[in-house]
Amino acid sequence: SAALGAVALAGCGGNDTSGASAIELAPANATGYVELDSSLDSEQWEQVQGLLDRFPSKPQLIAELDKQLSEEQLQWERDVDPALGETVAAIWLGKTEDDVVFATQPEDDAKFKTLVDKIAEQSDEEYVIGEADGWAIVAEQQATIDALKSGDGELADNDAYQAALDELPGERLAFGWVSERALPDDFPKLQFQWLAGAIEARDDGPAATFVERANTEAGANYTSRRIDEAPADALAFLSFDAKSLRGQTSALAPLANLLGVRVDQLVADIEGEGAFWVLPAAGIPEMTLVLTTSSPARTKQQLEGLFEGSPLPIRIGVVDDQVVATTALSPAQALDRAQSGTLADDEDFREAKSAAGMPDETGGFLYVDIADALPLLTLAEVAGVDIPDHVLENLRPIRSVVAWSEADGSTSAQTLFVHIQ
Repeated sequence: SAALGAVALAGCGGNDTSGASAIELAPANATGYVELDSSLDSEQWEQVQGLLDRFPSKPQLIAELDKQLSEEQLQWERDVDPALGETVAAIWLGKTEDDVVFATQPEDDAKFKTLVDKIAEQSDEEYVIGEADGWAIVAEQQATIDALKSGDGELADNDAYQAALDELPGERLAFGWVSERALPDDFPKLQFQWLAGAIEARDDGPAATFVERANTEAGANYTSRRIDEAPADALAFLSFDAKSLRGQTSALAPLANLLGVRVDQLVADIEGEGAFWVLPAAGIPEMTLVLTTSSPARTKQQLEGLFEGSPLPIRIGVVDDQVVATTALSPAQALDRAQSGTLADDEDFREAKSAAGMPDETGGFLYVDIADALPLLTLAEVAGVDIPDHVLENLRPIRSVVAWSEADGSTSAQTLFVHIQ
């Protein structure tokens, strides 16, 4: 089914306003659902085309996609487009890839069968074709199709599915939802009820949203005060909350323990908002980490152990009860950089935040100023790194990258936006 899904979803996207939805096919006990739009005439795909037009490598990209299809002895207009309808969906009924059913409403039934047969031949997998409520459906086994048809109720009426849909953007290229019931029995237990995600194309860039409903409180939102401390010319800025960081202790422990640092103690001492920023400098960019902790002396010692042997000259000190680790000449100097202007008042940051739609209160965020960082890449040759000209040219339309999280009770959402000009 992987081969079938890869080709069936090639070149596709979806939104909830173009084409029919296959959600009514999914029974109430379905464990997962993904929907895409295979109509290149949709408003979302017009947005994608507009964004791609801003990149000089668009013709090469299209040529490469055509090449990938031709290697499978396929042509989009001749073989794939007429075999698909306006919507392609995948419905999971169990916990393995054998439990997935693909659904579409082909413009040409013969082309659809030919496409499935060709995929089966090239992948050495067998597929069964069926029909349900006007939809052509494909699965690896007839039993999976039978289970789809005999299922009770509709996933569309499932409260968990509806709750996820309410958290996703209304206009989207694609969206998906998965229940905790989709996890194999031997899979490590994860503390979530459902996961969902969507990809959307906006006028000024693409965005991806991921949402999780957990079994516990997701954390809290806050207004960053560190953006009033970070310099205005920061190329990158990361704001993180101590509570959220403590939730990642188990994931960070193996690496930290390998480095000889007690990560549980380090993280337990951190209080409130921490920040990390990168500034332009002659040669290697200047990097600074600022933390407020309950035991500055102990945190300083922990960081000294963490950065021992670093190839960069990292200076660690306590300034105004804050622990600062930096590649600047001194921790105090690193904090003085903002005297000439802060990130909060920087026009580029404000533009990126507005374009992304990032709220003032978040659970943490990342900002990367691609436009101002790009000239530094042209200096990479000095370090012996060869960056092809076409890579640099295709980075120029990108202004910034902004990612942030938000929490609301047991629901958390993460959004990533790329600003393209």
